[in-house]
Amino acid sequence: MEGDEELLAQTEVKVEPKRDEWMTTLPPERKPGGVTMQSTKFSRGPKEGRGDTSVWTDTPLDRAQKAKMNPLREIESLTKKIYLYGSYLEAYNEATALASNDEDKKRASEDADLVDKYNKAKRSKTLVQKHQEEVANKSKKKSKQVKQQPGKQEWMGQHPWKPWDREKDLTAGRKSINFDSESMTKDLSSRFSSGNFQRNFL
Repeated sequence: MEGDEELLAQTEVKVEPKRDEWMTTLPPERKPGGVTMQSTKFSRGPKEGRGDTSVWTDTPLDRAQKAKMNPLREIESLTKKIYLYGSYLEAYNEATALASNDEDKKRASEDADLVDKYNKAKRSKTLVQKHQEEVANKSKKKSKQVKQQPGKQEWMGQHPWKPWDREKDLTAGRKSINFDSESMTKDLSSRFSSGNFQRNFL
């Protein structure tokens, strides 16, 4: 009969199953609204949109059609892959650079040793070093004088009473304080450290 072929042809055509729209498209971008739980501030940069999101939603057929229509896309994807592999090469290059930096540090330490030797041999001492040596020499002289005359002192026999000595009389009964850099740092660490007691929490 006439027309049977047309009806049979229509039944043979298979309808491809299609996914719902929410499965194939991305949701809209979040808009600011509501109360945030973080501290708020003005944004420092311009708002950036999503850009091209077709990578997330394209099917293999869509990709093939886009590649046929625009061969530059293939080149862009290849350049992206090369860039990713290039980052691995950069990491490798950085590691080799770090290894060479170790050698540079060794050379720098050797150079620093040479400079220190030269400074000790040819240059004069700093003012701080000179001052420290003078203080050490004075303390040695004082200790020698006390050792030489332990029993009888100079004033005995000349005066009926002990003469005034600023260094000895003012420091009598007081705690001697050293103004060295070491003792000052000890005091700082004791002031700014936490307490010694142990805190117990339930």
